[in-house]
Amino acid sequence: MNRFLAVLRGAMVLLTGFLALSAIPGGIMLLAGVYAPPVQQLEGTVFSSFLVPGLALLVIVGGGALLALVLLMRRSRLAPVAAGLSGLFVMVFEFVEVLAIGSPPGPAFVMQVLYFGIGSALVCLALLFLRCGNDVHTAPEQR
Repeated sequence: MNRFLAVLRGAMVLLTGFLALSAIPGGIMLLAGVYAPPVQQLEGTVFSSFLVPGLALLVIVGGGALLALVLLMRRSRLAPVAAGLSGLFVMVFEFVEVLAIGSPPGPAFVMQVLYFGIGSALVCLALLFLRCGNDVHTAPEQR
């Protein structure tokens, strides 16, 4: 069982690391306007610029993934919860993105699906880790 938990932890490390390494620069680029979609895509939405989406991507998605990664590397008891929450954060971010600007064809659509999938995987891995980890700490007569 400990080997299985190690594999789950390793998968969460890879996914949160990828998420942090892509969401933090992505948020910075949105805020700086370096590689941002045209602001006309935001017409008819609650956003007038990419400031709020950029900050959300940088701080909530990227920062949450980085925090989860650090907790996973330190083997904190809070690590699976943080990893699951970071997965939930990216899923909500992508859901709001699709509601706000739609799902344009091409690379943007692929990225939306990819990141929603990463979020879903993190939530599932975290829940599985928590379930199996609790079984490890439960006495055999209580299982």
